[in-house]
Amino acid sequence: MKPEIRTDKQRIVAALGMFDGVHLGHRQVLLQANALGACHVVTFAAETMPAKQGRILRYLYDNRQKSRLLSACGAKAVYAFSFEEICDLDGAAFCRTILKERLHVDAVVCGEDFRFGKHASCGTDDLVRFGQRYGFEVELVPQYCLEDTMPVSSAQIRFLLESGEIQRANRLLGTAYQIHKIVVGGNHIGRTMGFPTANQAFEPRQCVPCFGVYASFAEIQDVWVPAITNIGTRPTVTGGTTPIAETHLLHWSGELEGKWLPVTLSGFIRPETRFPSVDALSAQIQKDIKLREAMLH
Repeated sequence: MKPEIRTDKQRIVAALGMFDGVHLGHRQVLLQANALGACHVVTFAAETMPAKQGRILRYLYDNRQKSRLLSACGAKAVYAFSFEEICDLDGAAFCRTILKERLHVDAVVCGEDFRFGKHASCGTDDLVRFGQRYGFEVELVPQYCLEDTMPVSSAQIRFLLESGEIQRANRLLGTAYQIHKIVVGGNHIGRTMGFPTANQAFEPRQCVPCFGVYASFAEIQDVWVPAITNIGTRPTVTGGTTPIAETHLLHWSGELEGKWLPVTLSGFIRPETRFPSVDALSAQIQKDIKLREAMLH
């Protein structure tokens, strides 16, 4: 990465963190960074991280989607380093080479639990000390809690998603959980049953919501179209092992394969089930669609 180009009038403020999901707590950090100057996010590309604080990371959003959300929250630039690129830097080297020499930061903002440096060996006290050494201010943001005192964290959101509690997960995210991926080709079984679907694959280490059928919306040319989305391995028709999201758009027809499609999940309808036949599955899908339509009124 080349050194940041700046003018004398710029005050560069680095927002530090993983920012997985860009949830309500992350947005407090971004809000503070934006208040202090031009917010430049320093983060990791989630796909490159083998673990976080000793645990395998099942990330919520890939780097492309995370960057879009960060930009929507006011970030003027997003530096998503690969883990291998800076994992061997100790705390002092990270602050000197990345924050000061490359980005020329005037201040940094992060959560109170932020850790950095090789093996995550440094905490915020170290960050303050290095800031004094290299000439940047440090602002710490307390962990954000909702009014019911529920702490907002990516780990909690993953747990809620994997438990099928999509509405509670959305509340912590601050916006509806979204699948934003290219529509891939399928075996067209849904089409033969009269329910064509847009299929989207999850990444190997991505957090996958609880298998089942969801109320959803798909964005087509800036219009949010009501839909239902099945997440799972399609046990009735294929019995595969790789999870996929299949979205059927209500009262819409068109070709989506090969296109980027944002799909938001708004409610959990039922768990994924293995049916005795394709006819039984088709009958259940018709019931799911009627229930989804009733939710719109």
